[in-house]
Amino acid sequence: MKKLTGVLIAVIVAIVGVSVATHVLIDQDALRERVAVALKHQTGLTMQVRHSSVQLLPWPAFEASDVVLTRDGQAPVLKAHTIHAGIAVFALLHREVRFQDFVVEGATVNLVRGLDGQANWSLTPDRENEDASLPVRGRSGQRIHAHWDLSLDGLHVAQAAVLWNDRLTHTSGSFGVDSLDLDGLRSPSPWISLQGHHAGTPFTLKGHVGNLSQIRGTDPWAFSIGTTLGDGEKRDWLNLDGRIGNPSRMENVVLTAQGEWPNLQDAHRLFPHANLPNVPALGGDIAVQGSPGPLTGLDGNALLQRVLGSMNPTRVHLHAGYVGLRQGALRNLHVDATGPDAALTVTADTQWRDTAWHVEGGAGTMQQALAAWRDGLKTAVPLTVQLRSQTTLLSGAPSLNAQDSARFALSGTIGAENGHLVAEGSSKTLHLPGAVLHDVSLHGTLDGHDRENMTLDGLQFSSQEVALDGALALVLGHDVPPIVSGKLHSARMDLDALKGLWLQPAPSAVPAPTVPAALPGAGIAAPKTVSPQDESAVPSAPDHSSAASGAASTPDLTPSWVRRLRAQDLNLHLSADRVVYAGREYTELATRLTLSGGHLRLDPISGQAQGLPLSGMAELDASALPVTGSVTFQPLMLPAGLLEKQLGMPQLLQGPVQIVGQLSAKGNSSDELRRSLDGHLGVSLVDGQMQSELLGQLAGSAASVVLGKGARSLRCLGLHMNIADDVAHLDTLGLQSGRFSTSGSGTVGLGTQALDLHLLPVVDFEGAGASTPVVVTGTLDAPHVEQDRDAGGRFHVTIGGDSNAADPCTAPLAAAREGQAGPAPAAVKVHHSKAGDILRALGVLH
Repeated sequence: MKKLTGVLIAVIVAIVGVSVATHVLIDQDALRERVAVALKHQTGLTMQVRHSSVQLLPWPAFEASDVVLTRDGQAPVLKAHTIHAGIAVFALLHREVRFQDFVVEGATVNLVRGLDGQANWSLTPDRENEDASLPVRGRSGQRIHAHWDLSLDGLHVAQAAVLWNDRLTHTSGSFGVDSLDLDGLRSPSPWISLQGHHAGTPFTLKGHVGNLSQIRGTDPWAFSIGTTLGDGEKRDWLNLDGRIGNPSRMENVVLTAQGEWPNLQDAHRLFPHANLPNVPALGGDIAVQGSPGPLTGLDGNALLQRVLGSMNPTRVHLHAGYVGLRQGALRNLHVDATGPDAALTVTADTQWRDTAWHVEGGAGTMQQALAAWRDGLKTAVPLTVQLRSQTTLLSGAPSLNAQDSARFALSGTIGAENGHLVAEGSSKTLHLPGAVLHDVSLHGTLDGHDRENMTLDGLQFSSQEVALDGALALVLGHDVPPIVSGKLHSARMDLDALKGLWLQPAPSAVPAPTVPAALPGAGIAAPKTVSPQDESAVPSAPDHSSAASGAASTPDLTPSWVRRLRAQDLNLHLSADRVVYAGREYTELATRLTLSGGHLRLDPISGQAQGLPLSGMAELDASALPVTGSVTFQPLMLPAGLLEKQLGMPQLLQGPVQIVGQLSAKGNSSDELRRSLDGHLGVSLVDGQMQSELLGQLAGSAASVVLGKGARSLRCLGLHMNIADDVAHLDTLGLQSGRFSTSGSGTVGLGTQALDLHLLPVVDFEGAGASTPVVVTGTLDAPHVEQDRDAGGRFHVTIGGDSNAADPCTAPLAAAREGQAGPAPAAVKVHHSKAGDILRALGVLH
């Protein structure tokens, strides 16, 4: 027993002695210096350590606290609370500091890159100062040209934070590291396991990579990495497998990615400013291969272009549950190709304004489609697209076109140098927003002869409501506006059946319109019809004059609608054999539409309406500022509803409006054009309808009680005016509706909407009339009607009159038509009643 006790004491003494000897014999400062030199030699990073120690028992180990790694002149890349690791003793004999199970706790990794492109994480070996003192006390000699290496067998990080701030790309962010395990770093296949979090969202990264020493070598290097985002069964996952045949030159790269993401926007949990679209149920797999070549020095778009231009897909299977479009959406989107020489197909369900469709398309083989995409469609690609109606919407509700049985197809080839596409389709019924077409058929051929010439031939669209045919040509050039020319002809067009497509619902009838253009003459403000909703989308024509003067810094004050006119040239012959609107027929309509350099002309305009020949022209010259415009009516017959829509008025009148006159204007905006409006205009309407509210505005509230509400037949309406100085001077105003008629004159301010009308409304009763002069003042929004006084300040009411008085329609219609022919109003029906006989017997009526 005494011997055993002695042995134990001897062992303890030996262990303590060795431990003490370790601290005595090993110079801690020199060892720190040796490690720092080795680290800087291999990475270029400078290490600072507040405290460190080395132990030999029970195994060789190294421990340091408050460690900071910094590149000279940069922010610290690493700050760690504690670092400890085992040390391979025999490796020291070969001038190698090899750490086993290197553990970092409480670290902060801060990755910073400045505007000059210098990054604090760049690992550049420093070969200058490789000498250091021997780590043994009492030995102060130097080893000349001593070369020390630094290596890790394994790295373990716990409770760390990673931050980055890339000022060059204006990106920054951070995430927490719960644990990071890198095992077998010196083995042929190191293992990586990362568990982290960001804003409460966990993520993982696990997998194998190739030998780290070969990452820049010439031997093949492979990897297999799997990532997850979130937790639970519906977490996002992505696997990436690859092999690089020659890492040093990035040759023979093969990559395969597969995964499933409940929503692409899940990435916002890691990258909150990525601004990704809402794409649920995104997943599939894709394989690519290629040789991008050395990528050193490439960044941003250059790196992206190199990769996209060199990596070729060999297999694609992608799907998405939903992809939003500007109008509508795609659901159940699938993109598939089993190989480079296999067909590239796309299928999806789509919805547009309560109509549901199924789309199937193909673009030749994946290799053909890729080649065409890279060379800008110099390689022609076979293209097929089929569209057919579906019975249910994406929400499961019945679709508007459920019973249409519609099928449309597009087939042929598409290419920059040559292309040929044929469009065909048919449908028993075709539901469109606002209209239903019956017995629809479509055919047309689109040919692209080169990059600058395309033609649309054999266009035929037919249904019971509209029949359209024609041919168009498009010419594109460099630094010149595109030119569209051709003919469009309609054999029939029922605008009543189609008004839901082109005529928006009119605003409810109000006491007066809310826009200045209450009179048809204000229609000269044609820029409203070409003014874009989004000025940023308007293409700008080249301004050669400003380019020649070098005034590039001068802001372009050209209105957006003028730039749009200058950006497109047109030369179209438009014709229609028969057009129906508001139950009226318009026949043999024709015009030539030209637009060149901003100069728009509709000349001549011809046709037939109600047995009258139609003639006119319209011109808007925006080739130079200020813009000038003119319209001539000799006459023209236009639907009242169409005029009211273009002028922003509620639908108060119905029927064909005959317009005679000439107007001109000059300016760069609708207000300027309106203020400069000059000319004369006559407007007449026969056998139409009008809203009782309009008659009430002219006759006063007392007459409104008699006139009632709703639509009334309008026997005639005649207006003639001269327009100047932003005021319409009405020399003639007359109308008759049933027993009510009115006549008069006055002024209307086009800009101020101020009214000054002197009218004589008459209510006919058994051949006699009751009338009193009224004056209408106020504005179009708020008219005010009161009895008019004579020169002596007295009011007058007249009852009775000559039953053989002139027809109240004759004079205003003649003035409004300026000598042109026009339809005659229906004959006045003579009303006779016993009440009238009694009043005559009493002498009230004569």
